Amino acid sequence: MSVSVVMVVRDEPRSRVQRALDAVAIQEGVDGISVVIAAPEADHADLAGLSTTGAVAEVRLVANPTGGRSAGLNRAIAAAPDGVVVRVDARSVVPPGYVAACVARLAVDLSVGIVGGGQRPTAIDDDAGPRGIARALRNPWLLGNAAYRRPGAAGPVDTVYLGAFRRDEVLALGGYDERLVANEDFDLARRVRDQGKVVWLEPDLEVAYEPRADWGGLARQYHAFGVAKVRFWRLTGERPNRRQQVALAGGALAGIAALLSLRRPGRALALAVAACVGGAMLDHVADPDERDLQVRSRALAASAVIVTSWLVGVLSGLLRPGRDLR
Repeated sequence: MSVSVVMVVRDEPRSRVQRALDAVAIQEGVDGISVVIAAPEADHADLAGLSTTGAVAEVRLVANPTGGRSAGLNRAIAAAPDGVVVRVDARSVVPPGYVAACVARLAVDLSVGIVGGGQRPTAIDDDAGPRGIARALRNPWLLGNAAYRRPGAAGPVDTVYLGAFRRDEVLALGGYDERLVANEDFDLARRVRDQGKVVWLEPDLEVAYEPRADWGGLARQYHAFGVAKVRFWRLTGERPNRRQQVALAGGALAGIAALLSLRRPGRALALAVAACVGGAMLDHVADPDERDLQVRSRALAASAVIVTSWLVGVLSGLLRPGRDLR
């Protein structure tokens, strides 16, 4: 069975893409991998210098004029050989046994439509800022406690990080929904499950993920996620799941409490202190072993940025007209 790896790249430094490619090259138990990278043509000249070794047999570049993830994934899948397709992100580093484990699961269990591993946010730099952001993103409770964010989780789930699938089955579903600018993995997993297939989280299979290392980039990312989530709800008719309902209710209560405290500085200060203490406790429970107080303080700040940006993004999405959903 042929195996392909697909990536969507836009404005990424070649060193980051090469690192992701190097992780594919050292895969164990599989060889002859075709890597298909969808990117705007302006990026092709730089990406043409990527080196291929080990398990990677070839790298193909396909045009993705808009740079969009869903469109790029569809173009990469269309250019890939038949067989198993494994999605990899430029910011991801898959462990050496990742591809073989995904291929094996799809081979032995035909009820599985998508298989993947967990996500492990990992700072590339050793500074307290990036380490704090990575620590915040490793806190499963901060981002809804999805299974692929929980160490040790395995089995049938609603979605996985990235994932692998049989090319013909995803093509039969119409591929990724190009109207979505985010949540494309969750949407594909939803449609796979609607077909009676299982989305499977493979045990002991963690993929390292390099988060954005600056506050502005982090805020823009999660604001965009919030806007995109509203678009996903409108396009699919889905409603917020229980995890999202809790987050939205908590954000609404916090906003109301803040408004009621505007004329009472003492109450506002007490609420701020309570929020900081609660956040610190949640951060500690998620990882009590971190001894660097700077990293912990940066994680607390990153948590506030992530949650606030996502909630503001959802609000922005709700306030936008829902007419243009094509």
